[in-house]
Amino acid sequence: MLIFRRSAYPDTYGMSVAFGRGWKASGEPLLILALNETRKTLVASRLHVVKAADRGSPRTQPLSILPGDAVWVEACDRIDTSAIPDALDLLFLDADHRVLAAVADVPPGSRCYQVDGAVGVLELAPGTIRLSQTEKGDLIVLEPIVAASSQPATVRVSRS
Repeated sequence: MLIFRRSAYPDTYGMSVAFGRGWKASGEPLLILALNETRKTLVASRLHVVKAADRGSPRTQPLSILPGDAVWVEACDRIDTSAIPDALDLLFLDADHRVLAAVADVPPGSRCYQVDGAVGVLELAPGTIRLSQTEKGDLIVLEPIVAASSQPATVRVSRS
């Protein structure tokens, strides 16, 4: 299950956010950021959520992960790279979303990585770990955001 930080918009996301499905109650896709709270850096601006059991199905298998993208594989402590088309960075996270292991530039077809205690894995574009300066022990926060079309902007101007 995903753990989300409390948002300034508590009513926006509906029940689906509490269960980490990646969809708002209205059926629209939920936008999620992955942030390194320890280093105050952005890890991914477009996070896709899949369950480990669904990882091999064609509809959840990405062709490649582009810079800024990530795939959160929940309920997972190992990654098999035999079917991936490109190199990946991998962040293995514990139940508190602390980094247990950061593995950079994993080539396709390399050995299966497993990290005891991991409850999920963030699959990232190669170079993301270096750019975000992410290290073992860092706290990763998954932050739902509101798309511009979903939330009307309200601006209040007060004149003193």
